[in-house]
Amino acid sequence: MRQYSLVMFSLFLLQFTSPVAMARDVTMLTLNWAPHYGEELPEQGLTTALVKAAFEAGGHDAGIQFVPWSRALKEVEEGKADVVMGAYYNDERTEKYIYSDVIYHLNVGLIARPGLSKTRYESLRELRDFSIGVSRGFANSEEFDAAQYLNKDVASTPVLNIRKLYRGRIDMAVMNFDLFRYEAKKAGHCISSVTFMDPPLKEHGLYVMASRNIPDGEKLMQDFNTGLAALHDSGKFDRILNRFRN
Repeated sequence: MRQYSLVMFSLFLLQFTSPVAMARDVTMLTLNWAPHYGEELPEQGLTTALVKAAFEAGGHDAGIQFVPWSRALKEVEEGKADVVMGAYYNDERTEKYIYSDVIYHLNVGLIARPGLSKTRYESLRELRDFSIGVSRGFANSEEFDAAQYLNKDVASTPVLNIRKLYRGRIDMAVMNFDLFRYEAKKAGHCISSVTFMDPPLKEHGLYVMASRNIPDGEKLMQDFNTGLAALHDSGKFDRILNRFRN
């Protein structure tokens, strides 16, 4: 009887001390946003591969569903799903979500058309004489978006600005550099013929955000951060990165 009691007591302790007992399936929501993540991309994209690997290293299995962005934010805020995958940081969101450590950084900047002699700048005012393609509704940087002295040519999508750039209808386009490379390559354009101008307009960190309306949101983000650090320490982070970018 005493031996039975010891066994049961040991099992009781394991419920609270074993990392396996704390593991669970994490539900993640995001939108389709190539080339970083999307349901049609290999392994559902670089970000998805990194985030799933970090959760796994932190003791959890993570599944992803692709939905409109507004729905992803709302359902995670309400606790109907655990995590929004892939978000920029802003202070207002911290009231509703718990941020992870940064996954990686993205550069938003200007891309100059083939043959344009202007390839770098010190001040945006140097670019007043150039036509710059912007995408309706997209945020770039605070300074650029507020610069009314610039000649901005508005298109409905980044893809249209890429076409206009290669056809010489605009001098520059502004967008996420990785997005430009992905869409231009997909359209058969020569990436090396354009110039990614220095300096970039802004560097955005990409994060995951857990709901504040689930009981273990803080713990999930701690586990994710632990797993992400383990990926870096083991070299697995760089191996995943190189698999997608080479």
